[in-house]
Amino acid sequence: MNQGICIWSAAALRAEASHRSEMVNQLLFGETYSVLETIDNWMKIRTTDCDYEGWLPAKQHFPLTEEQFKAYEAQPAYIVRDTFLYVRDAVTNIAFPLFLGAQFPEPQEGVFHIGDRAYKVSISEPHELLRHEGLSEQQDQLLDFAFRYLNAPYLWGGRTPAGIDCSGFVQNVFKSIGISLPRDASRQVEFGENVDFVDEARIGDLAFFENEEGYIIHVGIVCGHHQIIHSSGHVQINTLDSNGIFRADFGQYTHHLRIIKRILA
Repeated sequence: MNQGICIWSAAALRAEASHRSEMVNQLLFGETYSVLETIDNWMKIRTTDCDYEGWLPAKQHFPLTEEQFKAYEAQPAYIVRDTFLYVRDAVTNIAFPLFLGAQFPEPQEGVFHIGDRAYKVSISEPHELLRHEGLSEQQDQLLDFAFRYLNAPYLWGGRTPAGIDCSGFVQNVFKSIGISLPRDASRQVEFGENVDFVDEARIGDLAFFENEEGYIIHVGIVCGHHQIIHSSGHVQINTLDSNGIFRADFGQYTHHLRIIKRILA
């Protein structure tokens, strides 16, 4: 089976092999995948981290040999924690931005390699993590990363600060602390332990919401007492109670709570 890696800021995955088909997901720089089949100028791929399938334009495919793929996956990954981080192609000297949540091998003397390509990058010293009384370091890291998406517009299938959907937001935030979750809310709900009451919810718990037919259609992250951060219109913080999400600016509930799940120990 052929493997590949995203070497673009972001690459759209489509539901069908057509640019007119809806975008169902995005690959971020440094994320790998396997090629399942090829039709004309399109490749059906499966992501390595969560087994999500979609169609990628063949022109955006960057192949890795099996040896390169295994070596890349074995290396410690640096996760981009800035809204944008510029890298520069070592040969062409062309710089381009990586989005929050992208990844690449830990650079050595400002250089990292993907396949046979070399990239230059300057990484600033990590900012001091704001610690909150009573929270674990993992919870603090999760909040720090999640808050960097605030005001990012909603985009179906999106996974960047330029546009992100609810489950893509949750997936990216948990990826930042080394926890891999599925791409869609309907599968994310299968993970973790049930939390019986909203008053018992902790920071980092996931709240899932249903439509009138009982299908899971939305997810967000508990970020404080009766507070949730989620992508709906844009990434924002709203009130969470036993009924669901209450939007003070609308004066009404917008999402009906189905269940709360605990992912963090």
